[in-house]
Amino acid sequence: MKGPTDPVPVVADNSGVADPEFRRDLFRGTARYYDRFRVPYPQSLIDDLAERSAAGGQGRLLDLACGTGQLSFALHARFAEVWAVDQEPDMIAVVREKAEAAGLGHIRPLVSAAEDLVAPGEWFDLVAIGNAFHRLRREVVAAHVFGWLRPGRFLALAWGEAPWNGEEPWQPVLRAAMQRWRTRAGANDGIPPGYDQDRRDRPDRAILGQAGFQVIGACQFPAIHEWTPEALTGFIFSTSVLSRAALGDLASDFEEDIRGEMLACAPAGRLRQVIDFGYELARRPG
Repeated sequence: MKGPTDPVPVVADNSGVADPEFRRDLFRGTARYYDRFRVPYPQSLIDDLAERSAAGGQGRLLDLACGTGQLSFALHARFAEVWAVDQEPDMIAVVREKAEAAGLGHIRPLVSAAEDLVAPGEWFDLVAIGNAFHRLRREVVAAHVFGWLRPGRFLALAWGEAPWNGEEPWQPVLRAAMQRWRTRAGANDGIPPGYDQDRRDRPDRAILGQAGFQVIGACQFPAIHEWTPEALTGFIFSTSVLSRAALGDLASDFEEDIRGEMLACAPAGRLRQVIDFGYELARRPG
């Protein structure tokens, strides 16, 4: 594990600049793939986040843009109440199904966009956003989260690296295949214009600083994972860019092509990746 970096003073002032907006239907139909094929956060990350945020079995967690609840279920024992919130009803249906099956009545599944959520002020002890802050209207969400947190409590922006990021021999082949299929399927409209430039001009730390947060720093937890061609395809089907809905009638051909490309790289069907997991921690002063 790499520990938190030193707090970085935030001096940029980009208030009033609107975030590029993603379509709200991009993850429709991906929930079962998301739940099955997304790699869980390492236990070391969960334990470290719980310790640094002083989560001791009481208090309230808000898992915002929660997907199928990867952070909700990993952290649920550290809180008396958990709100699992996502704008996609299929994602929340999976959260509800898993919570009911496990008898976890303190997990509260809610369908809402992060920007539209209505919650009491100074209510939560930790707000966690996993692999999603970049897709939200960051200024709006950061301001809401600041108001929802109790003074002195924490916001964590968690991430897990995608399988195509890296330089293992199979990863450039996967990236090229995905781009080829995005072009073939006409699936290049999921990222709004100006998104990349906006992220460079207004990094997350600047957004958080403008909202009033003290940015504490980032912790990283690299973990070795072994993919199969089938699991890689399942992960890709869980994304917004090459979901089954985005591919349409081409989905079966895509699946066969990815399998062939990956087996050409690794005939045994074992594809190793060191996944960069981590989180950025920020605190509401007080």
